[in-house]
Amino acid sequence: MNASFVLSTRDHELLLALSQGVRLFSQRQIADHFWGGSLPNARRRLKQLEGCGLMMRVTVGARSIPEMTAPLLSWKPGDDAPHFGQLAYQCQSRWRTRPVRSCSVWIITERGAQQFGGMNRGDLSHPTQATHDLGVAAVWLRLREVAPEWAAAWRGEDEMAASRHGEKRPDAFIVDTTGRVVWVLEFGGSYDAERIEAFHMDCFSRNLPYQLW
Repeated sequence: MNASFVLSTRDHELLLALSQGVRLFSQRQIADHFWGGSLPNARRRLKQLEGCGLMMRVTVGARSIPEMTAPLLSWKPGDDAPHFGQLAYQCQSRWRTRPVRSCSVWIITERGAQQFGGMNRGDLSHPTQATHDLGVAAVWLRLREVAPEWAAAWRGEDEMAASRHGEKRPDAFIVDTTGRVVWVLEFGGSYDAERIEAFHMDCFSRNLPYQLW
């Protein structure tokens, strides 16, 4: 990287999120949440970060993400089991008018991940899951707005994989200062009732509260 290139606080937050929290952001998400909606300014800086070898742009096919304002369900041990069919209907119905379209997304490079201590490897191992990954990113961005302490305590699926060997891997975990998982987060995508029930039973068996978005 050019020795004269100085990373801003905003750059650090963006690169840290991509290295440790989420796999990608769409160009629009970055502009809206990091540059106050200014796409030209966001593009200009992203190209500079790309030129320094820290980020790269990838074109994927993905659906537009519905607005993430609140989880579909927050459950904790002691609560009644949710209505899985109703949750599945909510998950699936939000995609009916959202066709797959070409979308520019940004990921961290291997060099960037090394610099920021992340697990991401500078590629998309599952590009067909781009819609789901964008949904996870939208959840993180929402928490950044309304619960920044949760966004800071967020640990992505890839980062926690080593500690969940042989277990289901939710999209994200909220951890306390000792690293103990205190909440599990999952973006419901277009899950059916069976998949939601399996996620619920995994959290139930581990006595973990969760949010389904």
